[in-house]
Amino acid sequence: MKQYQGIGLLSGTSMDGLDIVCCSFSEKENEEYSFEIVASQHLPFEEKWLARLKYVMSQNAETYAKTDVYFGHWLGQQVKAFIEKYKLTPDYVASHGQTIFHQPHKSFTAQIGDGESMVSYLNCPLVSNFRNKDVALKGQGAPLVALGEKYLFPSDHIYLNLGGFSNITFGERAFDVSPCNIVLNYIVKEFLEDQDFDDGGKLAASGSLDAELLAALNELPYYHQKFPKTLGWEWVRDEFLPILADKSPEFTKTLHTLVVHIAQHIAQAVVELEAHNKPMFITGGGRHNTFLLEKITEAVAPYRVSIDRSLSDEMVDFKEAIIFAFLGLRVLTGKATTLPSTTGASMAAPCGSIHLPAHGGYAIL
Repeated sequence: MKQYQGIGLLSGTSMDGLDIVCCSFSEKENEEYSFEIVASQHLPFEEKWLARLKYVMSQNAETYAKTDVYFGHWLGQQVKAFIEKYKLTPDYVASHGQTIFHQPHKSFTAQIGDGESMVSYLNCPLVSNFRNKDVALKGQGAPLVALGEKYLFPSDHIYLNLGGFSNITFGERAFDVSPCNIVLNYIVKEFLEDQDFDDGGKLAASGSLDAELLAALNELPYYHQKFPKTLGWEWVRDEFLPILADKSPEFTKTLHTLVVHIAQHIAQAVVELEAHNKPMFITGGGRHNTFLLEKITEAVAPYRVSIDRSLSDEMVDFKEAIIFAFLGLRVLTGKATTLPSTTGASMAAPCGSIHLPAHGGYAIL
């Protein structure tokens, strides 16, 4: 049995901060894996980073290039401090980076956090750039977590992650369902200067349903497309938010309607995946939104889907970072990190760029 210690870094589209997790992975000869969490940490973004990351897509090329490098240095500093704090000896680090552009229909996606800058702080290899090769192979470049769920978690479950977007996996099929925290947080920040998110969904629960808004959102063409399919901020900005701008000024009513909208489309995804009568693991920041969880539970109940609440809070919050640590291991051992049934790519491939530490003399795993 081979054993590896790997660190995964993930900062999602909701831009609530950086998740860092260290895992110990065990691999048998027949590609059977197990893992344990060694250490984990969440680092909220400072205001300067929030502003920089939020607006970099509309800045000039020089600003984009600087942000890519500066963010790479910042990531390197954070993971170095994490290693020192927990006295870790990782075999490698895997960094997803911050998604700035995601337009696979135009054959490109971009996650910043320059790998060569980042690895200058490390004594082990770094894997980054997990999505571009899949897009080059005519895939969506996402969702990538399905392969990690296949190898690391029970095969009979539905996997739902409530991050910036909600995405769902069942078996070897997965897709982005709808915007989630990215729009819920956006509405809160638009109306409340001192609050970044709806704690527990209390604001949404206090509102009422706007049937006209719900109907308008449900008419968006994305919801009528077959998977593989993925979402990005550009879609939210250009297609989703304009609908919200024309509707009720009562922001609690908008929040309530968005929660119902998210829950309804998750139920529809269960139908599309033919995942009736299965347990569902729910992870991500949205898992802590009590009202959202309540509405999802109600929406999937007619399909005999039960919510499995056995995951620890650490697993709920760091599952995607764990999976990217695992994908880094797959890249370094020359194994595929993608499922064509999920991304729509022409073939499975090890997708990721390898960066070696500055001192050299390091052999790939």
